Amino acid sequence: MGAVVGEPRREETTDRRSAVFLLHLPFVATAALATVGLTVYEHEMVVDGAYLSGVVVLVVAVALTLLVPWQRLGPRAELTVPLVDLLAVALFVGSETAPVSLLAIFPVLWLAQRHGTLGVGLAIAGAFLVTWLPTAIAGSAGTRDQIARVALVPVVMTAVALSVGAIQRRSDARNLLMRRQGTVLRRAAAELGSERRLLEAVLGTAGAGILVIDAEGRLVLVNRLITDVTHGVLRPGLRIDDLPPDRSVAPEGVPLEDGPLHRAIRGEQFDSEVGWFALPVGRMALRASVVQLDDADPTTGGRLAVVTFENLTEQLTALELKEDFVVAASHELRTPLTSIVGHLELAVDAPDLPPAVARHLDVATRNADRLLTLVGDLLTAAAARGGDLALVRADVDLAAVVDEAVAAISPVAQAAGLQVVWTPPPGGTPVHGDAAALRQVADNVLANAVKYSDAGGVVEVSLRAGSGRPGDREVVLRVRDEGVGIAPEDVHQVFTRFYRARAVRHGSRHGTGLGLHICRQIVEAHGGTIDLESEPGRGTTVRVRLPMADAGRAGTETAEVGA
Repeated sequence: MGAVVGEPRREETTDRRSAVFLLHLPFVATAALATVGLTVYEHEMVVDGAYLSGVVVLVVAVALTLLVPWQRLGPRAELTVPLVDLLAVALFVGSETAPVSLLAIFPVLWLAQRHGTLGVGLAIAGAFLVTWLPTAIAGSAGTRDQIARVALVPVVMTAVALSVGAIQRRSDARNLLMRRQGTVLRRAAAELGSERRLLEAVLGTAGAGILVIDAEGRLVLVNRLITDVTHGVLRPGLRIDDLPPDRSVAPEGVPLEDGPLHRAIRGEQFDSEVGWFALPVGRMALRASVVQLDDADPTTGGRLAVVTFENLTEQLTALELKEDFVVAASHELRTPLTSIVGHLELAVDAPDLPPAVARHLDVATRNADRLLTLVGDLLTAAAARGGDLALVRADVDLAAVVDEAVAAISPVAQAAGLQVVWTPPPGGTPVHGDAAALRQVADNVLANAVKYSDAGGVVEVSLRAGSGRPGDREVVLRVRDEGVGIAPEDVHQVFTRFYRARAVRHGSRHGTGLGLHICRQIVEAHGGTIDLESEPGRGTTVRVRLPMADAGRAGTETAEVGA
């Protein structure tokens, strides 16, 4: 606990005897000089009995400061010395004409400064006693000096005592506040240190690499996992811009300035971006995420970015092995399946085929075609993911492509009790792309609309080339059905590979979850977009947007594109 305002302050030194002596020294020195001066110029004053008594009292006071064990006594014991000093001054003044009443300022200051309200009261009383008591004992104050001393000196001493006491109280209050604040700050610093150590321990055991970067690009915090995988290259205090290019943390094939650390410094925020990174410990697949925290820097109050890296090397390696197996198996299946489909078609066309055998062959042909389509979808999805989706580009009338797709799906729709409404647009809808790939997009979108619609429904197909607005050179294919629709939580995932909505996973409508994924890969490879709107029980609308072909474009080109 700090000292209470108004109470005497504790000496910071352990030798209070020296402290008391030093406090008393200015008064002793001044009184001695005054006595020497009076001895030289006014010898009669010094040899006066009252003055000599004052000198004796002063010597006693000096002895007290040197001999009394002040460190064993309470702070109030110090009052003895300034009170004795006031007695000495009173004796000095008691001599007939000795002009030394102002010596009382020293004990007055001591009392007012060090002993709070009690000291101020004693100082005021002492100032009046020093000046009035000798005059009262003498019985007169007739001279001008005596009148000035009796009237003015105690008033000045009182003002000084009150001012010093007030200043000291404010100083004590300020010191007390500072000590309390210092205690609070030390406690807060200890708590922060403890919390930091706890945070570092928690982050050290986390299964993900964690970095904290300030707005200047300096690493504030790096957990143990990051230190290990970078062999200490990334460490607190390092500026990201100071990293050499061969030690940068950026995905393979991505420019250094587009790596997650530089994007975090620029204030970007993203979630779950996966890539392969070349690190000192080897090649690793990492999922990077960045969260921006405004006004979080405890030093500058600026922004902090938290970057996390999750190790997906084992999962992606296993996924690549699985995909390699699927691709290899699909390649091996395609040749015999093509042969099976061909021979089944020959068998169906044979003359004099018994009706029962024809029905069996028809079932086998449909399922063989379905299996061949599935193998083709698997190979297309694998090619798109690996960046090997080959497109033979040429000027294509998309209306003709859609017309062929509608003609192919119409018998299936009629068998399911559905109506396909399709009106070709007037004029052409030219796009520059791969006709076969675009036909695959139209087939998949229409097949989904028919598959997930109930009997009696309508599938609307429309195609628009531009809106007439300046700069609108976009072809939009719109397919709307009145089917079962898709739940809101599934809409954003329908373009993911192998994803099927929960409502149809265990139903009678079979699928692989590759159709829309393949559509997106092909459409984006053409520089377009595909989106979907749906509401359960109200149907689904799919829109495919492709850039129109430039006027005067001629020839064909072959390109390999990746997703």
